[in-house]
Amino acid sequence: MDMTRQKKQEEPVQHSAPNTPNPTCQDWSQVLPQLLRAGQGETILNLLPSAIHELNNAINTVLGFADLLQSEPSISKTLKEDLKAIERAGLRARELLGALRSLASGVPAQLQLAPVDLKEICEQACSLMAAAFRRNYIQLVTDYSKETPIIISDASRLRFVFLALLQNACDAIALKGEGGKISVRTGRDQFGNAVISVEDDGVGLNPDVHSKLFEPFVTDKLDGKRAGLGLFLVNRFVTELQGGVEITSSETGTKVTLTLPSLEALV
Repeated sequence: MDMTRQKKQEEPVQHSAPNTPNPTCQDWSQVLPQLLRAGQGETILNLLPSAIHELNNAINTVLGFADLLQSEPSISKTLKEDLKAIERAGLRARELLGALRSLASGVPAQLQLAPVDLKEICEQACSLMAAAFRRNYIQLVTDYSKETPIIISDASRLRFVFLALLQNACDAIALKGEGGKISVRTGRDQFGNAVISVEDDGVGLNPDVHSKLFEPFVTDKLDGKRAGLGLFLVNRFVTELQGGVEITSSETGTKVTLTLPSLEALV
């Protein structure tokens, strides 16, 4: 039984996930670049844990010496303020490494259900995308409603979903070439389900991919930098979590809305 309520489709363009996607590939030459890209990503992902460990040790050393020097009574006020700035930067870097470590652990084959705070998951994903946002002059607007319910879900899957949606939004604005805005909102619908939306004012989806948004290796980016698996996996993971995906797109931007069942909705 579907735990979420389906919404009526809206204009200008709206897509709902197909119930039983069954993609076929007649010409492998069309998907080979995406396959190679996916393989490269897997290799990097395998190297991340050891790199994160080494970086975390280095950051802890910096933080330790910064804390030790601040306890010296002979240092000047200016130097103490500089040390506090180093400490803040180190703590921020350690926080980012923690989020990256969670991402590097991958998505387990089996669902690992536990209480999930959507605000926390969203903030982790936004932190990992912060550099890309700055590089592309993107303003991030967040609105985490106090009415957003705690859900029983799989944090690793949701973390991947939010990162994929933020990456797509960032790419859409980058293609526009003049900066833009990404809005991330959480809330509750009338049935008690958790609702999360990621909206951008980028170039919008290419009409050529409208009918196959949730198929693997489908991408409207011609630079070879994307494997075309993002929305396919977003749909797959959200469906596993008994949720729904809704996409509305036009020339002025794209909005993706996720609906996930809460304990309240399941009762």
